[in-house]
Amino acid sequence: MLQRPLVLTLAALVTLSLAACDKDAGRKQETVGKVESGVGKVIGDEDLKKEGQKDKVAGNVKQGDLGDAVKDATKK
Repeated sequence: MLQRPLVLTLAALVTLSLAACDKDAGRKQETVGKVESGVGKVIGDEDLKKEGQKDKVAGNVKQGDLGDAVKDATKK
């Protein structure tokens, strides 16, 4: 009987730690996307700018920030 609460607690801890990793990875990917998009805009490289926008959207999704993801996805 005592094993079930212990297993549930461990599962919750693993879930929380994985969510934190996704948010960190999302922040990194969003930052890389911002840099790529900015550099692409400055040097006139549309492919790099679009790639940066994709990374920004993916980073926002990983962080669970769907509002920003939609906003970034619809930017031109």
